[in-house]
Amino acid sequence: MNFRTFGFCALAGGLALVAAGCGDSGGEKKQAGTSSPAPRTSAASPATGEFAGGGEKLAGKEVNVTLPSGWKQVDPLTDGSEVVRTSFSLTGEMGPLIEKLLGEQKKQGVVFAIDGSVKSGYAPHAQAGCDRGGLTGASLAQLKRKQVALEPNSKLTDVKVGGKPGFKATYSSQKRDVEVEGITVRVPVSTDRFCFVDIEAKKGTMPPQAEKLAASFTLA
Repeated sequence: MNFRTFGFCALAGGLALVAAGCGDSGGEKKQAGTSSPAPRTSAASPATGEFAGGGEKLAGKEVNVTLPSGWKQVDPLTDGSEVVRTSFSLTGEMGPLIEKLLGEQKKQGVVFAIDGSVKSGYAPHAQAGCDRGGLTGASLAQLKRKQVALEPNSKLTDVKVGGKPGFKATYSSQKRDVEVEGITVRVPVSTDRFCFVDIEAKKGTMPPQAEKLAASFTLA
């Protein structure tokens, strides 16, 4: 699961840094919110919210996405299946902490989904919602800097969501005992708030429909 920071280790996209020891392998990773210039991005056509295939809506408090065929909404806090608990990093010694963080996200209207065709292990999964930028801010430039600080190999592309400028990032990363690849879309909605959709899968298993899921992201 893609964990950013929530309180101490967190951006609201998820919890993968918590699952990876806050993303600091030996203390060499950049700190989020540095004053370095925002990374360059390439331009892309706006996210349109259109999705061919599937059709089930995943509706959060402030955002919507359309799930591909075979995906389903889940509640990681009440679903005891092995695949859900593994995919959302609720197993192992960090499980209780991550469960608390997911509970805080749920209170803020974040929603969760998983590829229902995968019955075990680390399945492709997604979460969508909104959060505060915290001490490091929620402007577009600040969000880009945080993304690159947390996932240094991120490739950023400018997009628009509901007419608002945002960005899409693709990345790969080692999270605990699994190598993952991810897609995230983030868009500032006020001076201190942003909305997001995060999609993550075990490396080599990201389904082609994930890009369309990301493109279906809209503000409610």
